[in-house]
Amino acid sequence: MLDLKGTSSKDIFPLAYAIHILVNKSPVTMRSRDKPGVRIEKGKLLDDNYEGYVLKQVLDCGEILRVTPICGPYAGVPVVVVPVKEEDEITGAVGIVDLTAGIFEEIHSITRRKELAKFLPDEAFPR
Repeated sequence: MLDLKGTSSKDIFPLAYAIHILVNKSPVTMRSRDKPGVRIEKGKLLDDNYEGYVLKQVLDCGEILRVTPICGPYAGVPVVVVPVKEEDEITGAVGIVDLTAGIFEEIHSITRRKELAKFLPDEAFPR
């Protein structure tokens, strides 16, 4: 089990960095329940005392949040933040910049264009 409850940013960094690499160096933030964590971008640790407004919200509510923050370094940028749980206890939170935000809506709107109707099956473009 992964118990991040009081884990320091120094100890969180290796896992956060591994996630950062897995998501093709998309920005990653991570913190424990009781201590600030890390903010990583472009392969570099930018902040090892990162509080994270949305990370804190997830620690409070225990739910996955897909939001666009209004403050902080990711203000105006869609993010996804998930709680880290051990059994039923929330011990930390991890967040990434949501690179897919809006992409699927855009694809859907593009496929709804009338000039594309002749190329799509009828069920994809109801008349």
